[in-house]
Amino acid sequence: MLRSMALAATIDPRPLALSARDRRIVDHALRTLPPGADFGEALRALRDAVAAHIPNGRVFVLGTTDAGPIVGSIVSGVGIVDSERGVELVRVAPGGACARLGRFAGRG
Repeated sequence: MLRSMALAATIDPRPLALSARDRRIVDHALRTLPPGADFGEALRALRDAVAAHIPNGRVFVLGTTDAGPIVGSIVSGVGIVDSERGVELVRVAPGGACARLGRFAGRG
C-alpha cells in the first residue's frame, strides 16, 4: 500500500543531479510539452519519453501526496507530481522522503 508523502525541501545542500539517462528522458519530455501543460499532458510526455529511451520502458506510481500520485522511475526514484505550483520534478528516496528537483510544467 502506498503511503502519502509530503514534498519536503532538501536537507542535503549538494545539488540533486540527474543521471545522464534521466536527463535525456526529462529533456525529451520537456521538448514535447506545450506551455502551461497540466499533469495529464506531463504524464503522457514523460511516458512517451521513457518509451523512446528505454526498451519496454514504463513509468510507475512511486507514492502519493495530498495533490495526487508521484509517477516516474522505480530505478532512480525520479518522477513528477502535481502541486499548487504546477507539475514538479521530484526524487523519491528509498525510505519515502520526497525532494523537489524543480519545476516540470504548468502554472507560473
